[in-house]
Amino acid sequence: MTLYLTDLDGTLLRSDKSLSEYTVNTLNRLIGEGVRFSYATARSYASAAPLVERINLNCPAVLFNGVFVVDSRTGKHLTENVYSEKCMELAREFFTREEVAPLTYSFIDGKERVSYLKSQFAAVESYVNSRRGDKRLREAESFEELFAGEIFYFTVLNPSKTELMNSVFTEENGFAKNIQRDTYDNYIWYEIYDKSASKANAAKQVQEIVGADSLICFGDNINDISMIKSADTGIAVENACEELKHCADLIVESNDNDGVARFVERNERK
Repeated sequence: MTLYLTDLDGTLLRSDKSLSEYTVNTLNRLIGEGVRFSYATARSYASAAPLVERINLNCPAVLFNGVFVVDSRTGKHLTENVYSEKCMELAREFFTREEVAPLTYSFIDGKERVSYLKSQFAAVESYVNSRRGDKRLREAESFEELFAGEIFYFTVLNPSKTELMNSVFTEENGFAKNIQRDTYDNYIWYEIYDKSASKANAAKQVQEIVGADSLICFGDNINDISMIKSADTGIAVENACEELKHCADLIVESNDNDGVARFVERNERK
C-alpha cells in the first residue's frame, strides 16, 4: 500500500488557494477506491482544514512543519514533537534580551492561540490583518504575556537579526528552523520549532500509523525538502523552487494544472 502525502500551498492548492473540480473529483474517486492520501503543511489545523474540506481524507495529516500529526477529520493530536523546557528557556531569554517579538503559537487553557506583542504590531500587521476573525489571535502587552501557555512554534516575519538568530536556534541547541519567502506575499518567514519536528519525521510517523509500504510526497518549497528526500518517491510540482527540484525524483505539472491529482491518477492506473 502506498501513502500519498502532499504539501498544500503552492502544491495541492492553486495560486488562489483553491482546489479545482478536477482535483477534488479525482482524489475523492481514488480515495473511495482505497488510495491513502493526506497532507503535510506548515499551517495549523484551523487554517488548513477549511481549504481541503471537500476532499474525503482518510489518513492523518501533518501540521506546523511536522510539530503535530493529527486526525485529518477531527484535528485530534496523534503525535507531538514539541520543545523541551531547556529550549523554551533559551528562546524566551533570547527574544526578551534582543527585543525580538515573534508570533508565538501556544496552547492557553487548552485552546490554540497565536500571540503577538502589541508594541511591535507593525512587524506582524499584514499577518494579523489577513486573519481578521481568527479566534486564535491574541494581543500581548509584554514579553512575559507573549510567552504564556504551552508554546510549540515561533515565527519571526522579515527578521532583522537573522545571523544572530542562526547562531542561537541551532540543532545543537535543540531547534529546527525554516527560512523561506511566503508563497503568497513578499514576507520572509523565519520559523522555529523543536529539532524532533520536520515534515520528514512526521511523514514517517503517518506512514507507520497507516501501515503503508511506500511513501510518495509532493512539495514546492524549501520546507518540503526533508520530506521529499525521505520519501520513496519525492515529487516537485513544476512551479517549485529550484532547490526542491534538485532534490526531487520527478517533476510533475504545476499546482495550477493539477499536478498532484494527475500524478496520483496516472500512478494508480499502472
